[in-house]
Amino acid sequence: MGIIKKILFIFFILLTVQTSAQTYDTIIFSGKKFVEHFVKGGESLKKIAKLHNVKTSEIKDANELNKRLFYNQLLYIPIYLNKVDEQAVSVNELIVDEVAIINDSSVTNIALLMPYYLVKNDTMFNNYKATLEIPNIVFEKSKAALSFHIGIELALDSLRRAGRNIVLHTFDTNQDTLEVRKIIYSNRLNNMDVIIGPLYSKFFQMLCKKYGKDTSKVLIAPLSIINTKAISKYPAVYQISPTNKLQTEILTDYLLANKKDERIVLLHDKKEKGLSAYVKHLFNTAGKEVSVFKVKNTKVDSIRKFFTEQQNVMLLSSNKAFISKMLGSIGSIDSISTVFALESVKGFDNLDITNLMELDVHILNSRSVDYSKNYDLRFLKLFELEYKTNERKYTKVAYDIIMHFCGNSNVYEFKQNSFGFNQNTLTPIFHYSDYELIPVE
Repeated sequence: MGIIKKILFIFFILLTVQTSAQTYDTIIFSGKKFVEHFVKGGESLKKIAKLHNVKTSEIKDANELNKRLFYNQLLYIPIYLNKVDEQAVSVNELIVDEVAIINDSSVTNIALLMPYYLVKNDTMFNNYKATLEIPNIVFEKSKAALSFHIGIELALDSLRRAGRNIVLHTFDTNQDTLEVRKIIYSNRLNNMDVIIGPLYSKFFQMLCKKYGKDTSKVLIAPLSIINTKAISKYPAVYQISPTNKLQTEILTDYLLANKKDERIVLLHDKKEKGLSAYVKHLFNTAGKEVSVFKVKNTKVDSIRKFFTEQQNVMLLSSNKAFISKMLGSIGSIDSISTVFALESVKGFDNLDITNLMELDVHILNSRSVDYSKNYDLRFLKLFELEYKTNERKYTKVAYDIIMHFCGNSNVYEFKQNSFGFNQNTLTPIFHYSDYELIPVE
């Protein structure tokens, strides 16, 4: 793809974000402006009101709400009641509020290795003369990279305005082994200070073999959880997503601190037998006996025997089908259960929010927006001002990575493995309350 088309493609990335994300269409009733808002999973009335800078009572009155929200419900937000001028807050003010002015003339080179599928998208673009149609035909597999790229651009723009001299170099991995190998061994990454990606673990391990021991660089695994043994000897590596082992340690510490006198049950699928044994060992070391069961059949009648009148249940699995069926079955049992689950559960879009609230499901959450933090609220406001829509799936984690490693925001806490690599340990526990995923106090 030529340079002109590359520039056009980045433009269409921005356009795609605006057209494929949830947008807020303006509606006028009796001369008064409203915007449409479709309720997303986990959104509460309070969160929606804060997002649009109106009161919850104003949304209730406008929509004659007398019961709880439901997924994909259409609300009309009365923005005519909003007394705050949205444009009164400038991008520069938001940046200065978060980023100290930087007087540093040195250049930071960042390499971003993502599966953009430029050739595939280029081929698709060639069939369309009307450019307005292009956002609707972006190659599906490139969307993760696109949402991530937008977060990178937003953070870099913020830091550049604050005085940081940063050069971004993008590389299309095309999710292809030969292409990744070509990029890594072409020496084009030799002068990079920060290398983000490749997105998928097997490709990231290839990068580690070349540069993992070069501590003058920072190698960031942004999304994938890499096998610890594969990267343990590389001190230049920073893994953002906590491993399942670390997640269970965090959940175990919480249960020991808050639920030690209560019944604790470990339920695992066949894949997590080893992890279950490790967690049982942690509890035994702390003097706490726990019940451990391997679940072969997720039907209600098959798991009922594991439950008593009341218990705390740690679900050790990252399998979507297993978790979905287990939560449904546990919710059908005449018993009081509080469920603790791994972070992967947060990404399952087929779960019943009401069931999650009834079971008081606790989930590790290292990526989502925390509406109680000013940093996160500023990010949302900045994104809205720049792109006129809400953030995408991987936008914030990309923004956070840049702000942590290139700015002065302490977004993560890293612990260095005894053999080398650094793992993010800042993984707070959230739970569902009033249709909202909020931090556990």
